[in-house]
Amino acid sequence: MELNVLKAKSHDIRLVAFDLDGTLLKSDHTISELSLLAIQKLRDKGIKIAIASGRIFTMLEAYAHALGGVDFVISVNGGSIDDLNTGQSVERKYLPAEDAKHMIDYCLNEHLDCCLLTRGPSYFTKNSRRIERFQKYNDLAKTLGLKTIELKIYEGMIDDVNHIEKILIQEMNINKTHKIMKFVDQQTALTYTSSDKNLLDVSSKGIDKGDALKKIAAYMNIRQDQICAFGDYDNDVSMFEVAGISIAMGNASKKALDAAVYVTESNDHEGIAIAIKEIFSEVIRWIYEKLFLMIFIVLTL
Repeated sequence: MELNVLKAKSHDIRLVAFDLDGTLLKSDHTISELSLLAIQKLRDKGIKIAIASGRIFTMLEAYAHALGGVDFVISVNGGSIDDLNTGQSVERKYLPAEDAKHMIDYCLNEHLDCCLLTRGPSYFTKNSRRIERFQKYNDLAKTLGLKTIELKIYEGMIDDVNHIEKILIQEMNINKTHKIMKFVDQQTALTYTSSDKNLLDVSSKGIDKGDALKKIAAYMNIRQDQICAFGDYDNDVSMFEVAGISIAMGNASKKALDAAVYVTESNDHEGIAIAIKEIFSEVIRWIYEKLFLMIFIVLTL
């Protein structure tokens, strides 16, 4: 889609949704100053802001806090939608208990690195490679005075099986990954997507980020073409299929790149701010003025 067409469409945007990892976050898991400034100016224009991630809600609070003024949080790839302005849940779906049990038994028997994610504790198999990432998040949450996530090791069925929002499997062997996918397809009523390389997100059917955006549009009483979505991976494609403006990061997967109408720079090279500069021109004019002032102050100190 030509840039002048996108600029014209941007005047009608009422909601901007950002994927987190690989999109809003740099590789060091921080949000750049320019991204923060750009998003703040979008809010000043009355545009609502959403975070849309494969992470559980409790692992998104610190980033919502850092951004400030986030209106909606889409977690576990659309399984949960929270309105932060009211503190109410717009949508929350759990894995059917019997399917969850079936999946847990399979993962334990196959000795898979399998995380069970709930709104309360997160459960990890012994020697899981994923637990370190949750521990780092807890360190960040502590520095911000936010609630940490309870981390538990499991070796059998958990008591909280009725409240699992997502099962996250990390598998480095592609043949084993295909075997897991086949099991999900043939032995359960669940579905899966990929949120990053070597990761398989297993959840209830009918759940994706795009469907969550549709629900928020209905909740806000806006049209779907009044949504702009940023993303970088396969689980963001459903958002791109719904949004009026879809923007892939320069570091995006092939599926995401093919589905987007615009490609910006990578998450480590100010892709968010640059896209807003190109498409929401009035916004970025203010950002460059702000950046020039910051540089001037530093040079005169």
